[in-house]
Amino acid sequence: VVSPFGARGGNSGVQDADNLAWKLAAVVQRRADPALLDSYHAERHEAATHNVMVTNRTARFLRPADGAERIFRTAAISLAKRHAFARQLVNTGRMSSPNIYSRSAACQSGGGRPAQNVALTWSDGNSGDLADLLVWANGNLLLLAFGELSRQDIASLISLSSTAAVRCVQIGALHSKPLALEYAIDANGDLQATCAGNDAQMRWALLRPDTYIAATGSRLDGSVVNAIRAALGHKA
Repeated sequence: VVSPFGARGGNSGVQDADNLAWKLAAVVQRRADPALLDSYHAERHEAATHNVMVTNRTARFLRPADGAERIFRTAAISLAKRHAFARQLVNTGRMSSPNIYSRSAACQSGGGRPAQNVALTWSDGNSGDLADLLVWANGNLLLLAFGELSRQDIASLISLSSTAAVRCVQIGALHSKPLALEYAIDANGDLQATCAGNDAQMRWALLRPDTYIAATGSRLDGSVVNAIRAALGHKA
């Protein structure tokens, strides 16, 4: 179905399995509503459609139809030999990259994008990365709370992690002092940037076991609970 350009067929198959596996586990272990499984089609069908579109464009560039397609291909190659700007027009296969989920009910505001595996430091001084945090979450959702937290925030997050299929971590700067929550240091702010781009007001990000962001937010309020419910397949 997917032309063999950019390894999108094979990589997408791995991503399909990664997407479905954690959802099946969560439902079987009664941590999520069975309705969560419906999000598999919404997310991975969107990814498959995008992959087919990208690879079809590559195939048409490599073997253009007579007329405008062939004229464009010939012109692009000719210009690329002499001008750097034209080299991006030469399409011999766009390498696979994680897809964005824009139509999934399981992803709320700020969600649907993959998080990069940035470096972190544990509170005991040992080095780690985001993948370590996801392993530590043990198949649960991972709630990252950024910056200084009040004692009320800490109490709310601890209560939340004890009643829902989610584990919470406070992400601070190098010299921040945690209160009473599991703690990690993002000294360069890379993780916060990965989760929310230039949104300096972001206070939290909810990550799924497949490394996708389920939602982000600027306030530790009911929006966190709503995001967790949606990420686990529950209706609002």
